[in-house]
Amino acid sequence: MTVTAILPVPVRFARRRDAVFAAVAGTSPLDRAVRALEVAGDVVIAVAGPLADQVGEALAGQPFSRVRVVVSEPPGERVHCVAAGLTVVADASHVVVHDIEWPTAGTGVVDRIAAALREGAVAVMPSRPVTDSVKSVDPDGALTATLDRSQLRTVQYPRGFAADVLTQLVGLHRSGPFDELEAALSAGVPVSLIDGDAEALSVELPRDTDYLAALITTRQDLPTP
Repeated sequence: MTVTAILPVPVRFARRRDAVFAAVAGTSPLDRAVRALEVAGDVVIAVAGPLADQVGEALAGQPFSRVRVVVSEPPGERVHCVAAGLTVVADASHVVVHDIEWPTAGTGVVDRIAAALREGAVAVMPSRPVTDSVKSVDPDGALTATLDRSQLRTVQYPRGFAADVLTQLVGLHRSGPFDELEAALSAGVPVSLIDGDAEALSVELPRDTDYLAALITTRQDLPTP
């Protein structure tokens, strides 16, 4: 059984290239994501056409022996990138899909996803319990209740799938916004939750550059150049 990782770089980042290529704490989000994913196996960077040349330049000279780059069909939204990645991983039975806006996912999460897939799960999501107080409101914005947060979870990236299941989900959503979790739930695919990373978070660069740099310096389990 093989596990291959797909890192989509969709066209929306053509307007925010720093979110992919600018160094934070010495390493770009692209580089950091690839290093985290390499623990699972081969990595396919599936990139929208307008960003392809810059991705190639960023990888030049890097010691990535198990990384391939594939260019998606236009317009290059996330779903097109994932579809392009799947076309070149036909020999993989399981796939890990990442999001470049989650640059602090530790390698331990990738290991746990791969292990769950090997044990028979078809869709695997790292999750964390909700610790903040969550309220419900009525249509006018008035507070109505405090929700039981013991039944709530946040879901993180990366995420794992049986390759044939992800292929089916992509086939149902060939345009517009694509979220693997929502697609799986809509299709009735059973989703297994594993322990996530307490310090993994989604960031928006360059806005969060200083905060992300400070967080990275405190982590001991992130891959380094």
